[in-house]
Amino acid sequence: MRIELENAEDPGGRFSQVYKDGELAFDESELRLVEPVRVKGQVRRDAGQVEISGELHTKVAIPCGRCLQEVQLPVDVDFAERFAGSVSWRNEEQHELSREDLDLGLVDEAIELDDLVKEEILLALPGHVLCGESCKGICPHCGADRNLVDCGCESKQVDERWQKLKDLRF
Repeated sequence: MRIELENAEDPGGRFSQVYKDGELAFDESELRLVEPVRVKGQVRRDAGQVEISGELHTKVAIPCGRCLQEVQLPVDVDFAERFAGSVSWRNEEQHELSREDLDLGLVDEAIELDDLVKEEILLALPGHVLCGESCKGICPHCGADRNLVDCGCESKQVDERWQKLKDLRF
């Protein structure tokens, strides 16, 4: 869905979009949508800028950071983004940005809602996903999932260069 800057309504146009399976592609990501993405919001024009605010709801599947088992996470996000077609400093070689400039997106003609939705989903995910706090992960020697089997591999291999530290007594 495209939101044209020229056609953004002054009193606040509302929008609603549902992205079904396969409509949003997360390139080079192991993220998978489990439920359709439901987005609804409002577009407001203010002094040459367009503000898009709204909420999105979905459920995603992403691999555990230790054992690679699929973890399903709900994503419920409220968002507000500002965009401008032009700013006075766009073509300047150097310009000191103010606090308001840092959260302003520059676009030429239109805002791609698809890109905005993908960005909001990725930003809502935790940095390190675990299937559980007690996840034991994958054995670095044989590749077995330690949550399912006890592989019996030596898990306390120490680099020979650090071996002498074991002899230290305090």
